[in-house]
Amino acid sequence: MMELRHVAMVQWHLFDSQDIDLAGHTGVFGENRSGKSTILDMAQVVLTGGNRNVQRLNAVASDKGKSRSASKRTVVDYCLGALGEDERKRDQARTYICLGFVDTEGKRSPVSIGMAIEARRSETNETVLGRFVVSGKILTTDDFVEVRDSKRFPADWDNVRSRIVSAVGQENFVNHRDKAIDYVREYMRKLVPHASVVGEQNANSLQKAVVNAMTLDHDQTATEFVRNYILEKNNMKVGELRESIRTYRNINDTIRTMREKLEALVGLRGILGELAESHERKAREQWISKRADWFAARGAYANELAKFNEESAKRDAAKSEMDFLGEELKGIDAEIRRLDIAISEHDAKTGRATLDQSLTSATQAINRAAIEFERRLDAVRSLQALSAMKGFGFDEFIPLISALTRAAKDASVERPVNLLLDAESRLLASDRTSLQRVDQARRDLIRKVEEERARLRSLEERLRLHSSGEGSVHLSDDTRNLCRKLRLAGMSPRVLCDLVELSDVAWTAAAEGLLGRDREAVFVDRSDMARATALFKDGRREFRRASLVSLNKLDPNGPGPRPGSFPTLFKSDDYDAIAFIIRRHGTVRLAETIAQFNEPGRALMIDGLYDDGLVRTHRAAEPSDFKIGKAAQIQAFHDLKEQAEQLLEDCARSDAAARLADTAHVQLGRIFDDKQPSFKGIVEEYRKSTLERREVEQRIAALDGAGDGGLRKKRQAQLDLKRRRLEERTTQEREYLKHTRAADIANHTIESGNSTPGSKLGMKVAWSLYGQYRVLYDRNSGRSSYRARFEALSAKLILDRHRAIAIEAAKAASRADEDRIGIERRVRQALGHYFDKFGVVSNVGTESEPLREVKPWVELLIREMEENELRRYERQAREAADKAATLLRGEFINALTSRISKMERELSAMNHGLTDHPFHNERYSFHHTRLVEFQPILKIVEISKTSPEALDMLFKGDEVPEEFPHRDTLREIEALLEDPDKDFSVFEDYRNFFTFEIHMEDIVSGRTTRWETRRGTGSGAEQQVPIYVAIGASLASVYGSGRSGAGRPSGMSVAIFDEAFSKMDGKNQRQMMSFYKKLGLQIVIAAPNEKRVAVLEHIDTVVEVDRIGESARASVVELKERARKELRAMDPDLMSDDELKKMAAE
Repeated sequence: MMELRHVAMVQWHLFDSQDIDLAGHTGVFGENRSGKSTILDMAQVVLTGGNRNVQRLNAVASDKGKSRSASKRTVVDYCLGALGEDERKRDQARTYICLGFVDTEGKRSPVSIGMAIEARRSETNETVLGRFVVSGKILTTDDFVEVRDSKRFPADWDNVRSRIVSAVGQENFVNHRDKAIDYVREYMRKLVPHASVVGEQNANSLQKAVVNAMTLDHDQTATEFVRNYILEKNNMKVGELRESIRTYRNINDTIRTMREKLEALVGLRGILGELAESHERKAREQWISKRADWFAARGAYANELAKFNEESAKRDAAKSEMDFLGEELKGIDAEIRRLDIAISEHDAKTGRATLDQSLTSATQAINRAAIEFERRLDAVRSLQALSAMKGFGFDEFIPLISALTRAAKDASVERPVNLLLDAESRLLASDRTSLQRVDQARRDLIRKVEEERARLRSLEERLRLHSSGEGSVHLSDDTRNLCRKLRLAGMSPRVLCDLVELSDVAWTAAAEGLLGRDREAVFVDRSDMARATALFKDGRREFRRASLVSLNKLDPNGPGPRPGSFPTLFKSDDYDAIAFIIRRHGTVRLAETIAQFNEPGRALMIDGLYDDGLVRTHRAAEPSDFKIGKAAQIQAFHDLKEQAEQLLEDCARSDAAARLADTAHVQLGRIFDDKQPSFKGIVEEYRKSTLERREVEQRIAALDGAGDGGLRKKRQAQLDLKRRRLEERTTQEREYLKHTRAADIANHTIESGNSTPGSKLGMKVAWSLYGQYRVLYDRNSGRSSYRARFEALSAKLILDRHRAIAIEAAKAASRADEDRIGIERRVRQALGHYFDKFGVVSNVGTESEPLREVKPWVELLIREMEENELRRYERQAREAADKAATLLRGEFINALTSRISKMERELSAMNHGLTDHPFHNERYSFHHTRLVEFQPILKIVEISKTSPEALDMLFKGDEVPEEFPHRDTLREIEALLEDPDKDFSVFEDYRNFFTFEIHMEDIVSGRTTRWETRRGTGSGAEQQVPIYVAIGASLASVYGSGRSGAGRPSGMSVAIFDEAFSKMDGKNQRQMMSFYKKLGLQIVIAAPNEKRVAVLEHIDTVVEVDRIGESARASVVELKERARKELRAMDPDLMSDDELKKMAAE
């Protein structure tokens, strides 16, 4: 293998000139800040060719390797020897750094690789003078310095180069000054011979592996570790694809916006269509309404005119008939006067006139007697009420009155009335003092009515007070008055029945009865007792039935009621109330049986039987008199209300009886009045006048039988004719008046204003209005609609049809106008929403006239969008989609496919190398899993491998058939790429498409453990081991050291670690070193002095770094096999138990 054997540094940090000879595995030890990491960073710079994009200098010291960003220490700082923030050991430097490799088998020439660098404090970046690869010689500091005045100075690069070329020949000296990657590829050809082709990817992989080992971050996930340390960062160039997708997105956004605008405009056009239709409907209905109004007005005028003419003709005909009958009646009246004169002359000769007067007088007398008879009958009938008034002091008078009223029931002056006359004579012959007793009874009834009314008013007042909130309907008047006076005096009276409740309702009657008047005992506050007593004393007449409790004689805090005593029936929150009952009746026992009742002392039974110790009485109260408790008081209110209603009915009946009695008394007085005619006198007068009239009628009949020459018959004939003619004239007069009135009404209607139906002016106005609307709507369409409506109303009269059409059309026009207003509001709202979403325009605004201004603008926009703009953008979208699909397929998917294939090869190679090198009896392997969010892209990659023609359907939209097998995948990738919130830069790095995991398989049990699981629960060593195993596998894969075999040359395999194995114990560190050896790696580690013991047995060369002031130096010690053997013998971890016991005993 090509082993690192020499390190040369000139003006590198604190080293002015230093050669370090190495052999095998090397450990660089020293105190902190001594400069051990400086040597490792020098090796990093040499191996990377000073590539700033790769190297990370002094990473462990700066941030413990946790950041993958650029290093804080720079090559310029190392060249100038940075000591602090602004301190530098040198202001300018010419630095030479070089690594020398020797073939341990001696088959190949040694190789030296290095760099020549110039740096100045005034400049930010260093200047690379050369990146050289020299074959056939190990370069030392002597090759890079020159001696002047016994001092060593960095030689000029040209001189150094000339010396080297002179020593090895031009063909063995290669300088890649300008490009670090070419330099790395050059030394890989010499030092990594297994790589058949050394390309940039291989060179990058080597640089990354070397830097990763030196800047290892222990605190990271498996995915982060694989992405950052194992896989090469090889971003895809997706700029043009990104721009194409962005263009496609923008065009799609524009199309989407245009479609939204088009949808909004189409919706607005629909609303405008509704508005136009409402205008058309309004115009049609107005046209029909005005036409119907004119037809109705014309028809009504024609009807009124025809009616006027007809009524006028009828009026004139009636007038002619009236005039004719008037002339005829004049002739009849003249003939009747002549006959009257003739009859009068004849009667004067025969005496008939005197007999007519006598007949009239007799008839009048008969009528007067009949009227008087009926009047007296009415008076008798009014006495019927007295027949029911027994017990009022005139009972002996009632039979006479009853007999008279019965006789008068069906009496008539024209029939025999003997019973009536007898009953009247007996009544008039009775004692006249009965009239006074009737009067007294009438007065008693009136007095009773007044008393009942007074009681009713009292009850109504109590009910009113209760309804107003006073709630004292169950209290007596004296108690209410006392409480009212106490309240007016500023006190708070309380009544016992309001303060207590019965705990056992079965004892209600007994308890109420025993308490009696004490139920209305009044309590006041103790502080008001003196004032209340003085007020009660002053009102001794007013409060006669009220009672005031002497609170100063009660002890509310005294003992409670004895069990089984009367006070236990009561419950209350007022201690004074309970104390009062205890004081009054505390010794009264409650007896349930007669035996208990008979025991000595006071006792009360449930039925109200009470023994006061000497006398037994019944004390049960009536339910209507219950007062204790809310239920009893509510019942008292209902009872009082029913009592008032009953008293109201009684009062009405008493009042009616009093009125009847008063009327009967008045009529009875008239019957006993001697000045009034009696039934007997009236009947005699009636009979006398009837006889006289009969005699006169007989004498007149005798005269009429003698004859008058037919004068009276002629006169009667003329009177009958006159009567008929008068009836005819009356009929004609009525006809005349009727037709005159009808003609006048028709004429008035015709001559009235335009608001009167049937007027001439109304017809003219209707024609004028119709004329205004005739030009506003198409006549043919309007007439067709009108004709259809007119025919639909065929069951009505013609005029009624026109009027009905006019009414309905006017309503429809109003509705259409209301619709128009609402639709215009919708138009303005839609415009407002359109402007809010898409911005205002200069052509129209929300206040523009919808049909005249907005509609043409909408139609123009829709036409332009549908015919021009939308088509143009859709064509651009198709072109952008085709371009995006082409770029996605040609540049992105192919590049991604190659990178994924390379990743899988690298992981497979690492896994293959790790298969033969288990650690801790565990076989390590790397695994990868696709991320869900990138699944569509990875599916496309798979499709491109099996069905590349399927990618032709990308971004084809609806052109993709439903049965296309990859339709859903294409839709997913399109949605992913078109997502405006998706950052497209994540697609550049293929490593983002996967998550990674390290699996540890136990060789014995076959059980597999994931590193993520161990990271969460394992010790520090268990967390670090997989990282070092993985980084070792990565280095071995790059160097090919794990795959070298017989006959195959091996190259360099340097594994440089800074402060390696920090969390491992000595045993794990030794095992890890052993593992690296098995992988064929040459280990170079830097560690503090305290860590050297654990690794010395595996180290061939020890480099001690010391810092003295502003300078550093390195000393080298080579450990032989015997020393390593002794170190292993001293290692406690390698001793047996017996050896450890023996050592402990010594």
